[in-house]
Amino acid sequence: MYEFKYESKKKEKKYKIYLFVFIITVLINTFIDIFNLGIEKISGFRIASSLLFYGIILYFGLHRKFWAEFMIRFFVWVNIILLFIIITVKILRL
Repeated sequence: MYEFKYESKKKEKKYKIYLFVFIITVLINTFIDIFNLGIEKISGFRIASSLLFYGIILYFGLHRKFWAEFMIRFFVWVNIILLFIIITVKILRL
């Protein structure tokens, strides 16, 4: 299907925003895991495996694989919702 120049620019800008937010949410979640804001002990294997998984998703996302772009969008929205829940719980002290 053909698309206009402004449509392709809009898609590219949206894609770059998702990549940026993906990297930020991964860093925030890694920070939470490292400093263990929960109750569990720190697990080095969990941190390393999650960073490896996110790195693989990012690598294939940069190569414009459809499934990786979908996963990036999915993880961005899930991480935003989870971070909002974590902040709410910390503020309300539940």
